[in-house]
Amino acid sequence: MKFHQHAVISLGISGLLYLIFKSWALAGASLIAGVFVDLDYGADYLLQRGFPLRIKDIFQAYREDSLLKVRFLHGWEWLPVWGMAAWLTDWNPWITGTLIGFAQHLVLDKVNHGENFLCYSFLWRWKKGFKSEDIFMKSGRR
Repeated sequence: MKFHQHAVISLGISGLLYLIFKSWALAGASLIAGVFVDLDYGADYLLQRGFPLRIKDIFQAYREDSLLKVRFLHGWEWLPVWGMAAWLTDWNPWITGTLIGFAQHLVLDKVNHGENFLCYSFLWRWKKGFKSEDIFMKSGRR
């Protein structure tokens, strides 16, 4: 899913959260997490190509499918971590909002791309060497 699509949907979900729970913290954390999970694309670029870091170059590498798919933040494994943290903090709105934002981002990516459920598991991608050809479906790979 594209960055601007995540931004629009996250804004809508955050708006609904605010209307229901009247919490700017919950809504704000959900918005931030729902959009900025994609910062790991930049981290992948930096780890593999280094500086200088130019947005244009990140998008070019993404289109060329030339980077390993580490994407540390794109992992189902984060959901139980954030869920446990939310529960242990008596559902702190910042932590709960982050849980919601992470969850909606991953679900939207999964639904939008129709990939194998495991493609959004950091540990599974690690086992596959973060190689696109071993992670994603052969047709319509991204």
